[in-house]
Amino acid sequence: MKHALRNGISSKVISRLYSAVIVATAVLIPAIVLLRVVRNFQHQYFLSWVDGVWLTCAFDFVHGVLYRPLLGSLGYGGVRYFPLYFVLTGGLSKILGSLETSGLILSAASIVLLLCACYVLLRRLHVSVLLSLAAITAVCAAATTQEALLNTKGDGLAAMLSLWGVTFCIGSKPRRGLLYLAAVLFILAFATKLTTVFGFVAVILGWILSRRYKEASQLGLATFLGYVLVLSAIFFGSNGRALEVFRACAGGGGSLIRALQAPFHMLAMTLVDPVMLLFLVPAAALALSSFKHNGTQILLIYFVLVLLVTLIIFGSPGTAINHLLDLHVAAVLVIAFSISRSPAIAEVGTGILALSLLVACSSTAQAFRGDLNRRSFRLDVQQVLERLPADSRPVLAENPIVVLKSGKTPYLLDPFMFRALTSERPEFGQDLWEKITHRGFSAIILVNDPRAFPSWYREIHFGGEFLQDLEASYSFQYSLGGMYIYRPK
Repeated sequence: MKHALRNGISSKVISRLYSAVIVATAVLIPAIVLLRVVRNFQHQYFLSWVDGVWLTCAFDFVHGVLYRPLLGSLGYGGVRYFPLYFVLTGGLSKILGSLETSGLILSAASIVLLLCACYVLLRRLHVSVLLSLAAITAVCAAATTQEALLNTKGDGLAAMLSLWGVTFCIGSKPRRGLLYLAAVLFILAFATKLTTVFGFVAVILGWILSRRYKEASQLGLATFLGYVLVLSAIFFGSNGRALEVFRACAGGGGSLIRALQAPFHMLAMTLVDPVMLLFLVPAAALALSSFKHNGTQILLIYFVLVLLVTLIIFGSPGTAINHLLDLHVAAVLVIAFSISRSPAIAEVGTGILALSLLVACSSTAQAFRGDLNRRSFRLDVQQVLERLPADSRPVLAENPIVVLKSGKTPYLLDPFMFRALTSERPEFGQDLWEKITHRGFSAIILVNDPRAFPSWYREIHFGGEFLQDLEASYSFQYSLGGMYIYRPK
């Protein structure tokens, strides 16, 4: 009896220790992330060329163009993004006066609302406050989440809208108003990111397997009609240009071999984010074991669908860590839900969760320490623009944000997509090659040193004749903060 009493006391002490760790990390990790957000607003550390593409789409929209043509008076176009994020960014910029600030605010708000959706969803599934708190902290701690928080891309907005849609469909029979609200959220998620359909499909499958056919048909019909409306709005809003752009850019220069290698590319990308890996592996194991006796649970179906869609996404070139956000969120939710439903693993599972959050706290602190040593992208661009001589010719910038900050329209929207298109249609790049050869740009600003990384400009960006024409007609002047400035010879 004494032994049993001692074990009971020991178990309570351990449980309190786990709880203390979860609460402590739930304060520390968001606090550190908040510091990163504040500094990023000041310095715009993470605005890469990809962010520049999103912001250029917003800039074009503000100036009356939804999806510029592949080649036209504005220069080169070509993206595979759906429009809601950059449309909202453009609209917000009319109030705030800055595309960069508008995009960062929209991204930050999206992640905050995503965390709220995680908490509300788990509580609707009767997961404890402690486990729900641990879950949102785990979501916040991953590099993929912080990438979405600190950049101007649409992934966070799409994930947030989709998860809120799932949240309103979880649990007991939803009221009709919530059902149609969920449909609106699924439609908006689709309008942000083409592949964000897994939330909607998970709910439909879960309800069909549970024989809730009426609700499934109502949600399915409303959401499908919304999808049609979104596609129609994109088509007519762009005067049909979007169809040509998506047809040309959808594959991103991919191939069947690349598609078959998708699992390896996704695995390689998860290794970049060890915090995510801490949750993905146990989530996969728990989901597999739970399906045997709980196969109609929407959350488990959601995890499997997100995993499958993410694999498909990584079959296309140009995919990066930002595409892991939905998978990380789904993995964390499955872990918290599974622990709450299985008393046999409750203590061990909570302990693993607490230990993982300690590791995540260390990783987040290291990321913040790295920020302190970063150069200010905002100041670097300002200095580069100040050093450019007055010239009526446009500037060709690999990161379009450099041109946007000068108040002008970027000539080239996406250097990656340009390379993908010219590899299939060499004549597509002729206008750019001629402009470089005839010194039609007052400066060319690159994000890598072509002398040190020539393969980047042969296989990833620009491609074709770019290096030969650059060397023949332009000379290197100086580098500043990761930008390499070339001027006409």
